[in-house]
Amino acid sequence: MISSRRRFCALLSLGVLFAGCAQQEPAKDPAAPAASPTAASGEAIAALKIGLITPGKINDKGWSQLASDSVEKIKGEIPGTETVPAIEDPGQAGVASAARDLAKKGCNLIFFHASEYDDAAASVAKEFPKAFFVVVGGRTTDTNLTPIQFKAGEATYLAGMLAGGMTKTGKVACVGGSEIPIVKEAFASFEKGVKAAKADAEVKIVFTGSGDDIAKAKQQSQALLDGGVDVLHHNANAAGQGVAQAVTDKADAMFIGANAPQDDLATPKNLGSFLVDAQAAYLLAAKAIKDGKATGAFSYGLKEKVVGLHYNDKFAGKVPDELKAKITAAEADLIAGKVAP
Repeated sequence: MISSRRRFCALLSLGVLFAGCAQQEPAKDPAAPAASPTAASGEAIAALKIGLITPGKINDKGWSQLASDSVEKIKGEIPGTETVPAIEDPGQAGVASAARDLAKKGCNLIFFHASEYDDAAASVAKEFPKAFFVVVGGRTTDTNLTPIQFKAGEATYLAGMLAGGMTKTGKVACVGGSEIPIVKEAFASFEKGVKAAKADAEVKIVFTGSGDDIAKAKQQSQALLDGGVDVLHHNANAAGQGVAQAVTDKADAMFIGANAPQDDLATPKNLGSFLVDAQAAYLLAAKAIKDGKATGAFSYGLKEKVVGLHYNDKFAGKVPDELKAKITAAEADLIAGKVAP
């Protein structure tokens, strides 16, 4: 379990992740600036120039802000690093064009902070072989393309145990934004965790279709609470604020946040949050790429202390010590591979 909030509070905001930079444009575009040799060719990079594409606004106190804060972390830790302004929510159709723009600005490392950007990144990476492209939650690898894969399911499994151990009605629910594989997988692990703590618990999963629609998230959450759910967990970016609002308005309801310590949401009813230390992951990846040592996917989980569970110490109730002990034991089993999230 990640016990320190220091690394996460810099964002609070998760998730989640990054910036990217690129090299020179193909020879057919003489206006494009040249870039330093990159790890794409197995060479060290003299200085990073990072670009970032996020699915939401970088002030969302959640997933996209995690990415922005992570890029700033790299800039502060690796001397000589430059950054360019993040491209926020370009829309699926605009991702490839946004990446090309960053590459033409001389970025040699470009972070795509959404798994759904994988295809666009793979396409553009072929056009800029000297730049390095990193997709958070991606699946594709190539000479200059690699994903950062958070083992978020390990953390959401623990969050599910917390929900299962705290529910009084036996009904728990997850509210997502866009219905994408990485979130669906995280919710599946959350449900396993709920069942591990309370085998007969009922888990409902809904999606708003948007990570920005706070009103719709609140409306759907209210319906779930009216149906007997008493613990709500979100993974809906900014729309998670609507989930928190619904919990705040409902007696005996409880909330579990996502990606960062979201203690400021539904504070007295907030049990905690699952965590993704995007800053640590981004920095590890950037250092490997700069040193020419990037090989295959970057994969980080509980063992690397990049994901974890955070308890909100301002929760008005009490999480039983016995439940915390069970969660700690489960964490050890997950790290040891004795339990599959």
